[in-house]
Amino acid sequence: MRCDLVDFWTLAARAGWRFHCQYFLYPNPWPKPEQVQRRWHAHPILPAILACSRRTVLRTNWAIYAQEWAQTLQQLGWETNLHTIACTSPDEALTPFEQKYALSGHTLWQVAGTRRPGEAAAGGDHAP
Repeated sequence: MRCDLVDFWTLAARAGWRFHCQYFLYPNPWPKPEQVQRRWHAHPILPAILACSRRTVLRTNWAIYAQEWAQTLQQLGWETNLHTIACTSPDEALTPFEQKYALSGHTLWQVAGTRRPGEAAAGGDHAP
């Protein structure tokens, strides 16, 4: 499926869709400090994203992005696990980006976030 993710998450949250897990799999989105609001954890759509599942996984080669994602989820009451991941063979990579960065010696990071049982989604269970 190809779509505008902001529209997708808005509609999915309004429809009450719940995914088992959502993955965020890219290396370095919007790296400049003035672009932070374009990163998903700082974007206004975050409440709709989080309303759509109780678990998220972010994988990246950018430590600051992983730390920001983990801190945001923690501030919203989610349990997080931030750690490096070993990707020692091409079969272990989830994406071509991950394979490329692992093979070039980059440290890879994963943040697994889980909403605590009974905890409402950020902004409630409905999108704005």
